[in-house]
Amino acid sequence: MTAERRSLVSVPDADLIGPLKAGDEQAFEELLRRFEGKVYGLARSVTRNESDARDALQDAFLSVYRKIGSFKEESSLSTWIYRIAVNAALMKVRRRRDDRVVSLEEAMPRYDEREHRVTGDPDWFPRGDEALLRRELREVMSAAIKDLPTDYRAVFVLRDQEGLDTREVASILELSVPAVKSRLHRARLFLRERIQSYWRDAGRCPSPQPADR
Repeated sequence: MTAERRSLVSVPDADLIGPLKAGDEQAFEELLRRFEGKVYGLARSVTRNESDARDALQDAFLSVYRKIGSFKEESSLSTWIYRIAVNAALMKVRRRRDDRVVSLEEAMPRYDEREHRVTGDPDWFPRGDEALLRRELREVMSAAIKDLPTDYRAVFVLRDQEGLDTREVASILELSVPAVKSRLHRARLFLRERIQSYWRDAGRCPSPQPADR
């Protein structure tokens, strides 16, 4: 490792921007080292497809390389990169001919104008700490995430799987904070309904007890 490369390893992300805009290849290599794994993981979570994730990774860093000169630094470098990566991943999903998306409205219970649940099964969920350890349930969850409409999936992945805060997700997806919260809420409900349905179909959901009169 050259002295120049060693010096770049320890600098904050913001200090890479100048060298990147100047066309410094060492700076771009350092950017790849820092973000390649994160971007691939994000793309894999959004596309649910290894081949699409690899393509999205390549597309994302090609865009970063081409557009770094126009980066206005109104957000952090990482947020800007994640925004490009999510867009690249979403494009792969939307272009996939066999991508079958289940409507949120079909899979979720109905709600009134105050968002109160008016139909559907009782609010029951198996003990998460035990159930989520089971391989079969993880597979059900993975399939349910894949069936989320892509825009909802992106919010869920960034917020609940990548652990980003709501404002950062809003910045990456160029949405308002309330829009992110609404999509996340609906996505969580969709996934909850899917898992409840799985447990009911498997005969593992206990019958609801009548309310005391």
